[in-house]
Amino acid sequence: MPLTTMKRPAELLTSLWIACLLVACGPGTGGTGTGPNVGASLAEGTYTATLDPDFQPMQPLPCGDRCAGAMVLTVGEARVELSLPCQRFVHEGSWEFDADGWVELPGRWTTLAVRGDKTVLQEQSVLLTLVANLPDGQGLRLQLSLRGLDGAPLLGPVLLTQQPQQAAAVSCLSFN
Repeated sequence: MPLTTMKRPAELLTSLWIACLLVACGPGTGGTGTGPNVGASLAEGTYTATLDPDFQPMQPLPCGDRCAGAMVLTVGEARVELSLPCQRFVHEGSWEFDADGWVELPGRWTTLAVRGDKTVLQEQSVLLTLVANLPDGQGLRLQLSLRGLDGAPLLGPVLLTQQPQQAAAVSCLSFN
């Protein structure tokens, strides 16, 4: 047998061995990859933050000085809901963070606004962006931003802290 014929099975075996090593070092295996994606189940729970008193929505809200109260984000595998005084965001459907702990969720933004002497219900499609900061001594934190489909910022970025138990919703909008 010529020497070149004998080298080919050895080269093939070496190539296969190297390919196996490269796969073993990929994401999610503890190797040099980026690690596993952060699933929605890791972030399940309730997160809160206090709105900055200088927060001024584009339309006046009927909550008056109570608009600078708490905001509550409830995260589940198939539903994400943000409640603020007289404002609410809801995303329904499965989702997960990418390898960098980032996700953008489409949903409905509902607001009670004052127009003249009337309070009106406004709804629009928006995008909620969440960035997960992995747990440390303070627990898991999420950075939240909300913007319209036209890219106009509506809220944030706001850093929310995970709560040990579910807090009551603060929105004056009560929908299912």
